[in-house]
Amino acid sequence: MLDYFEEADIAVTICDKEGKIIEMNRQSRQVNCPEGVETLVGQNILPCHPESALSLLKEMMAHETKHVYTIEKKGKKKLIYQIPWYRDGAYAGFMELSMVIPFEMPHKVRK
Repeated sequence: MLDYFEEADIAVTICDKEGKIIEMNRQSRQVNCPEGVETLVGQNILPCHPESALSLLKEMMAHETKHVYTIEKKGKKKLIYQIPWYRDGAYAGFMELSMVIPFEMPHKVRK
C-alpha cells in the first residue's frame, strides 16, 4: 500500500481477481477486522458476505464492473465505491473505497 493511503481518512481494500485481499490500509483494518485480528490480507473476501452481496460481488468480478452505493451503519452514512483494477491492461481484481459522508451534503454543479 502506498504510504499516503495508510493514514488516509478512507478505508482502502484491494483484492486480486479471485477475491483474496492483497492490501488494506489502517482504516480498512480498523473497520473490517474482527476484534483481536490485525489484518485480513491473504483471506478471501467472498465468504465474508451474505448471499445477496456475494452474488453481486461475483457478478462484478466476472464482468469487471463497478458498484457504487451508500449505506448507513452504526449511525454513520458511508459511500462505498467498488471498482475493477488492472495491471498492464489485464483485469487484476477489484478495490473498495469506503468513506464516511454527511447525511446531508451539498451537491454542486460545475461548468
